[in-house]
Amino acid sequence: MVKTKTLAVILNHNMPEYTDRLYLNLNAPGNEQYDLIVMDNGSKPGLTSIYTSVKLEKNLYWGGALNEAFRMVLINDIYDSLLFLNNDIEVNGKIFVQALRNELFNGDFAIVAPCIVGGPSPYKQMQNWGSKTTRCVQWIDNQAPLIHRKFIESIREFDDSLHYGWGQELICFDVCRDKNWKIGVCDHISILHFGKQTLFQKRLFNDIDGESIPLENSEFENKAWGSLISYFSKNPIRNGNFDELRAYGENYSYVTF
Repeated sequence: MVKTKTLAVILNHNMPEYTDRLYLNLNAPGNEQYDLIVMDNGSKPGLTSIYTSVKLEKNLYWGGALNEAFRMVLINDIYDSLLFLNNDIEVNGKIFVQALRNELFNGDFAIVAPCIVGGPSPYKQMQNWGSKTTRCVQWIDNQAPLIHRKFIESIREFDDSLHYGWGQELICFDVCRDKNWKIGVCDHISILHFGKQTLFQKRLFNDIDGESIPLENSEFENKAWGSLISYFSKNPIRNGNFDELRAYGENYSYVTF
């Protein structure tokens, strides 16, 4: 019987210093539980990772790149799951993937994510609440999701209009509710997320008339929010209310004592 494993993808766009550091942290020669690759998302010359193994010719943004990673899983039966990693995170690479895999498969989850340490996250279900077991949540923020193959086979891809990467979390909620699948956050597996470094370091560009102009955070958020609102106005959430689900992340609380 062939032993299956995780496809672990680090997404790089113009930030090789973050990508290379994360790759070296996670790279474990001889490890049989995951294949680690760098997917370059249309980076400019000189801003690609030296560890790049998949190069997308243009920036498909987070959502478009995730769909490409889904396709890689779907065409290769060796992969039982996908770990899709922002590059601007720090992890304990010695145990990170193995620990998430243990929670995904032994806990019978469809999607699991590490908690985020440091200052309060906009979505509070992603913080560390001190739970000794993986917390079941309605949806996760997607800095480092480990996604079961059954979920990927169920939807195959997200709508291209969500290429900016906002809205996938609510589709995951809907699909998992339909299938009675669980989504979880692991307080005993953590990441440090620096957040929006491509924007803050002026390395996300609009190419206009042959000139590359850095995209401002407010402009990106307006575009991402617009695509999200447009999508869900045409495709209402089946198992909940849009505003209530957004508020869930902003107001979440979990008491363990």
